[in-house]
Amino acid sequence: MKIEIITTGDEVMQGVIVDTNTPWIAERCHMFGHEVVRHQAVADDAAAIGEALVAASKNADAVVVTGGLGPTADDITVEAAAGAFGAKLVMHEEVLEEIRRFFERVGRPMSRSNEKQALVPEGAEVLPNRVGTAPGIKVKFGGAWFFFLPGVPRELYQIFDDSVAPWLKEGAAQAISERVLRCFGLPEASVDEKLSGVDLSGARLSFRVKFPEVILKVVARDADPAKARQSTTLAAGAIREKLGVAIYGEGETSLAEALGAMLVERKMTLAVAESCTGGELASRITDVAGASAWFDRGAVTYSNRSKMEMLSVPEDVLRAHGAVSEETAIAMAEGLKKSSGASIAVAITGIAGPGGGSPEKPVGTVFAALAAEGGVRAHERHISRDRVGFKQFVAWTALDLVRRHLLGA
Repeated sequence: MKIEIITTGDEVMQGVIVDTNTPWIAERCHMFGHEVVRHQAVADDAAAIGEALVAASKNADAVVVTGGLGPTADDITVEAAAGAFGAKLVMHEEVLEEIRRFFERVGRPMSRSNEKQALVPEGAEVLPNRVGTAPGIKVKFGGAWFFFLPGVPRELYQIFDDSVAPWLKEGAAQAISERVLRCFGLPEASVDEKLSGVDLSGARLSFRVKFPEVILKVVARDADPAKARQSTTLAAGAIREKLGVAIYGEGETSLAEALGAMLVERKMTLAVAESCTGGELASRITDVAGASAWFDRGAVTYSNRSKMEMLSVPEDVLRAHGAVSEETAIAMAEGLKKSSGASIAVAITGIAGPGGGSPEKPVGTVFAALAAEGGVRAHERHISRDRVGFKQFVAWTALDLVRRHLLGA
């Protein structure tokens, strides 16, 4: 099917809100084998919304519209649609009752303005909203099916997955198979160069940079689902062979999740010591559910005194080499390994900037060290990023250092 996506809202048009709904919807439409032919955004203006909807009904088989289903005066999407197609709005009593029950559950009084959220075009199908008040609406106008969905992402996701996705899947002419490979440690250009000429077995490969990683998506379509899966399996295998250890995981797996699974499998634990990242590394680790099974502790040792007191870094090492040095990173890792008893201790120290650099150690210099049963290894990197980007990249680098150590790379 040809699908159009329309987002409504003054906030989107003015740049106050970034539209994350459209790419989310487009990706799922593509996943079910349909073609998204147009994206557009429209202000909270009844005439403009109506014009966009009428045009979409002539160009697409299905139209997904987000935004403008709330209770306030500027939420006019349903009214604009009814006006544009000459439809009658009727009060849906079951929806109204569900809205009342929602406010009872959250312990707040229901406003009269919320009643408008129960107005739907006559003959339309209501799509249940389990996390908010505005239901989705499915209705045919002209030659197209319209899906009106809330703009609030978590409400949109729930209604789409529950009510729209099954409809799209049923209407797909071909089966689609998709594999997502996640890569860290190589820039996009290097990934592209290494994959030059790779045999994709009929699948298509696309790249997306989501700092600080490169995401590779392999997609195959076929009337036979088994053949589509076989194509993506073969293509993913060929890509892995080319990129090797740079591929850390698949799907929605984060680097910290991938590392955690490896540590759990080996019955090992990890401790981290951070200077320049200020807790960024520990935060990423503890974003993973169940991290307590493999993460022992984290120490944010920003000052020299804290490095000496908490990690037993010798004062003469700091005096001779400075806080940002390979020697200090090694001493931090060794001190943490000894005090924690963790299987692996990793330490990072660097210059995040924008000031504090020198000709010998410019802004962006970072040293990472890993202490394990087999000894200590250290790495020096130079990262050209702003302060926030630097912290993120260094945290990823530390996680990847541990992962590669476990792989013997």
